[in-house]
Amino acid sequence: MADPHATPAASLSLEGRPAGEVQFSAVIPCWDEEPNILPLAERLQKVFEEQIGCRDFEVIFIDNGSTDGGLELMRRLHREDPRFKYLSLSRNFGHAGAVCAGFDAARGRFVVLMDGDLQDPPEMIARFWERYRNGDLDVVYGVREKREKESFLKKLGMKWFYRVWRRTAYIHIPLDAGNFCLMNRKVVDALVTMRERGRFVPGLRAFVGFRQDGIPFVRPGRAAGEAKTNFFILSGIAIEGLLAFSVFPLRLLMITGLVAMGLAFVMAVFVAGARIGSWITGEELSPLIGNLSAAYLLLGGANMLGIGVIGEYVGRIYQEVKQRPIYVVREAGLGAGTASES
Repeated sequence: MADPHATPAASLSLEGRPAGEVQFSAVIPCWDEEPNILPLAERLQKVFEEQIGCRDFEVIFIDNGSTDGGLELMRRLHREDPRFKYLSLSRNFGHAGAVCAGFDAARGRFVVLMDGDLQDPPEMIARFWERYRNGDLDVVYGVREKREKESFLKKLGMKWFYRVWRRTAYIHIPLDAGNFCLMNRKVVDALVTMRERGRFVPGLRAFVGFRQDGIPFVRPGRAAGEAKTNFFILSGIAIEGLLAFSVFPLRLLMITGLVAMGLAFVMAVFVAGARIGSWITGEELSPLIGNLSAAYLLLGGANMLGIGVIGEYVGRIYQEVKQRPIYVVREAGLGAGTASES
């Protein structure tokens, strides 16, 4: 049964943000996170009210096409305390699409972005806030110093991704900094203006600039439920991050092409010389000449790889020019809530 506070919506925008401002907004994308929603809500309320001393906050859960009972829990939380709000998207629009929906709806002077699996400890928000108040900053983000309950290959892959990304991107990329962060209103408004479809949140946050600093923390394992990412999803996210903020693959392709042309020229001269020598001496060609087919196959494979790299960039242009919505909202429970109403 739909929540009485809920309002249908197709999409949100800066103009469509609910009127009124609160001190803090927490934006939390959720995909089948039913076991984690209530513990997360309880810990967030304790952090804001007891550790930070603020009752003027909102928590926005974004139901990203979940198939479990998480949406009903969000409706229940909203009925009991209107400070806990929700958006239910019409399908899964990816993590970045859900984040965009949350940013569009957030009314806080300060906005916290975190995952809904409790791997981003809510208690870190108090540390973010303390660092923000004691420094001339606009963004405080978490640096994953250690990852618990994750495979060695995943840890290694994430470590190398951030370092390759930093070396190839045209902006400064902080190492091991994920989505978990606290931002002021200026930063969030800048992020909201960027409506690109290929959205990689850590990269966009670095792109807008402002004064940023990180706090190391140990990222615990998932509290409950199953991980939603696998090798293919993580690989797709990594490719998105690399291509969205770098033309290095294209430059590498150009350099590879120049080297291949040089090798091909040397090979052509060698084969021509061998054939002329064979014609003059009457001897058969060396078996090495026949083995040059492997080199041709290698060059052919490099060409196909190059076409694939170019195709990735062209495909992103194709997605952008269609200008389809980044997300579509099926149901919205954004009724204004303050400390006095709860």
